[in-house]
Amino acid sequence: MTRLRAALTCALLAASASAQQGPRILHVPAGEQTAEQGILKPVPIALTVPADLSARRALLHFKTLGSKEWKTLELRRAGTRYVGAIPCLDVGSLGGQIRYYVRFHDAEGGVIAFDGTRASPYLVKIHHPSARPDLADGAGQCPDPADCPPGLPGCPSAEVERVPCRRDPDCEGGQTCSWEGYCADDSRRYGWLGLELSQDVGLVASRGACSVESQENDGYACYRDFDGAVYTGRPVYSDEPVAIGRGPTRALISYERLVSYQTTLGIRLGYAFFGARRTLPGAVSFVPFSVEATARHWLGTDPFARHGLRGYVMASAGFSEFDIGFSAHVREDPDALYSQPGNDLEQSLRASKRAGDLFVAVGSGIMYPVSDSFAPVLELRVAQAFPYSATVASIGAGVKIGLP
Repeated sequence: MTRLRAALTCALLAASASAQQGPRILHVPAGEQTAEQGILKPVPIALTVPADLSARRALLHFKTLGSKEWKTLELRRAGTRYVGAIPCLDVGSLGGQIRYYVRFHDAEGGVIAFDGTRASPYLVKIHHPSARPDLADGAGQCPDPADCPPGLPGCPSAEVERVPCRRDPDCEGGQTCSWEGYCADDSRRYGWLGLELSQDVGLVASRGACSVESQENDGYACYRDFDGAVYTGRPVYSDEPVAIGRGPTRALISYERLVSYQTTLGIRLGYAFFGARRTLPGAVSFVPFSVEATARHWLGTDPFARHGLRGYVMASAGFSEFDIGFSAHVREDPDALYSQPGNDLEQSLRASKRAGDLFVAVGSGIMYPVSDSFAPVLELRVAQAFPYSATVASIGAGVKIGLP
């Protein structure tokens, strides 16, 4: 960043001010940091910048005696100069001093040069007539805004509520560069670590679920109640309804990051327990681990900048296996050439469906921060597993811990 030692100007009214618009401009030699003037008079600022400086905006930052906050004004470009003034009402009538400095921004809002800093500003000492009668000339005090447009030397400059920026170092006073490209006070927690428990409930097709073909090819497994043997009978297909069954309980750990005012992206890892079902002889064991990528859209305007209930909708995709246990009712085909010994004409079987290994999901939830960095969360989602198909609803509850 280039340090400008520009031709800096401050206000001083002379007796001949009535012959011109506004106060005269006093040139402050390079290296001199202090100027003086009387009360209730605008402080004109004029800066000459190098021709090769690609500045698009010049912002004047100033602070009056007793004020806790810095104010920002925009200077008007006039050829190779930027001109403007600190309003006389900010100068006040009590005396004291004004600190100020100027920063130059490029088209994207980044700071490319500066003259003075908060730590080493320029000073304008303001004197009451009782202390400095020579500065008591009233000419030019508090010009009428109708006759003194912003940007004219000695006339008030346009106040800037949002300072442009390109990155965090372009901002001062603890502010950061927001996604909109302006400096802002930021109370948001950008990272959130989650610890949750969830319960799966699955919906599976039960028609023909316990046929030998379904057990061999579609992830089903069926067992007789009375002896625990694998069912290998020949059931008659009937119009069985969709079966609902309990799936695994999962412990989940997640991390997500705020990437815009209303969007978080994250990853979630899980471990399933109380849910692995008995498999057919020779089948691959249940894989309890899961991993998914998540995206959440949070409702409301900039919800992470305030406390209160936060709702969201979400989508995710990843790897997970779902064992869904249910009860299947079968009726034996009396005309079958082969029938498993011991089967009744009708019976209920303990059945399960292993679905997955991939899934996509949508859902919604709520989070209620009880502090800046701690929030209970409740989520309901619906996943579709494939290539072994099942629709799985999950309800989860836990906490999220906010990180910088």
